[in-house]
Amino acid sequence: MAMISSESIVVMLADWEDQIRNAWAEGNLDFASDVFLDTIWEMSLTAFDIPREVQVVVDGRMNLFISAGDPGFVWFEEMPTLESGVKMKLPIECWIHTHPFGKAYFSGTDWNTIRTWEPVMNYAIVLGGDESMEWIKGEPHTVFYQKVPIPEWVDNQMTLDDFMEEE
Repeated sequence: MAMISSESIVVMLADWEDQIRNAWAEGNLDFASDVFLDTIWEMSLTAFDIPREVQVVVDGRMNLFISAGDPGFVWFEEMPTLESGVKMKLPIECWIHTHPFGKAYFSGTDWNTIRTWEPVMNYAIVLGGDESMEWIKGEPHTVFYQKVPIPEWVDNQMTLDDFMEEE
C-alpha cells in the first residue's frame, strides 16, 4: 500500500502504485531501467490532481516502498511497511524521487537525505523531465543524463560510407 504524505492529495489514477510495481517487474528489478524510471516519472505527473513528488525506495530485499507528497517535497510519515506487514530492510539499494517541475538535480534537502542515509544507502536517482541525476555510493561525482532526440538523417548528409574507399 502506498503512503500518501499529504492529506490534501487527490488521486486520479487508483492503480498508480501498481503501475510502478509492474514496471519494476517488466524492467527485471533493475532500478535504473528506462521502463521503471519512465513509469515513476509519468505517475508523478498524471496520477494525482496536480504533479507531485513521488518517492520509491528499493530496500535490501528488493521490495518497493512508495510514497507521494507535495509538488516540492515527499516523505514517509512512519517506518514504511508493505501490506503484508514486511518492514523496510537495510541497506537501501536505491532511493528514487521526482522533481515534477522538470529539473533533475539533488537539492540541498536531497543532499541532506543522502548524507544522512549514506552509511546504509547505495544509490540515489532524481528524475525531472527528460533528465536524471544519479549518486552512487563511493563515487566522487554524480552523473547527469539528458534524453535528447537523435536527429533524423537528411538525404544529403555525409556518412562514414562517403569516406570509405572501395576495395
